[in-house]
Amino acid sequence: MLFPLVHAIQALLPLEVAITFGLILFALSRVRPRRIVSLPQSGRRTATLAWAGVAGSLLVVVVATTVSAIAASTFDASGFDGWWRRPAPLFAATVVVAVTAVALGRMPLPAPGERTVVPRRPWHAFASRTLLGISGITAMMLALTAVWQIAIATTAPEDGPFFGNVPDYTDLPIYMGFNSGYGYLSGAGWPNHLATLVALALACAVFFTVLHTDANRPLFARSTASSVRSERELTARLLTFILLGGLITTLGAVWMHTGSSGQALVGLNEQWVSSDQSPSRIFVAGGYDAIARPMNLLGYALQAGGVAFLLRVSVDTARAALAARRFRAATPEREASTAAPRR
Repeated sequence: MLFPLVHAIQALLPLEVAITFGLILFALSRVRPRRIVSLPQSGRRTATLAWAGVAGSLLVVVVATTVSAIAASTFDASGFDGWWRRPAPLFAATVVVAVTAVALGRMPLPAPGERTVVPRRPWHAFASRTLLGISGITAMMLALTAVWQIAIATTAPEDGPFFGNVPDYTDLPIYMGFNSGYGYLSGAGWPNHLATLVALALACAVFFTVLHTDANRPLFARSTASSVRSERELTARLLTFILLGGLITTLGAVWMHTGSSGQALVGLNEQWVSSDQSPSRIFVAGGYDAIARPMNLLGYALQAGGVAFLLRVSVDTARAALAARRFRAATPEREASTAAPRR
């Protein structure tokens, strides 16, 4: 009974689909119930960030789940069908950050006479150094992987020996040499990975612009420095979370693809030595077979980890929004009780 049930679940939700393993990791993350997201207690910024954290994070999860489900159920006929699917989660996270910035930009600004004079701040003034470091490392690994796969790509003759997933022939540079010219594997080259680099560059540009703009937004003269720093640190933290989730999910999808492409093995049979001796089999591996399997497995974990992280951001943002609402509801009661005459 157990094994048929497991096989049925795997058929409906294969591990290649981001949400499958992601839900498991998300459930495990609830072992530490402390919220990782906080919101300002009041103001239009609170509502905007709540929508971004809840709906925006879920949007990236839906995009990642959809494109991974398409990849798991569709044969790659051209050898570069997945060029848009792998960077899709990162692009969705970038759109969420950009839309959030537009919404924050529509908040009313103080009149020139009501503004306080502050020095120009760098773009990372309110961002967490730890989160920026993690995001930078993830982005660098994604960029290096894409550039490496583009660099090792080559064209192939139409009648050449092809191994692994053999798509329709194309003269585009989507092939990588197999065992020093013994054959060709598909899955590399700029048709597969250029969109990932473009999405990464766009994400970095949008992230820099959004944080720089928010760090230097004019302040009301009556606002306190502590309150301004707090709300802008919380804003930068949430936006970094969303973009980091998209980065991790996209890196996982890229590593799943490159790891899978590099695991091809070709078996060769030796000639019979005698009439009663079985032939031995020799397996010939690809150029980066030693790291292909670990890369593929890490890709599964990273894609699921990115989805689990975004689910956690969404749930914790909803919890933070409820806490802020309770605080606002309790504040008038406290003020009324303080102002009431004593008897």
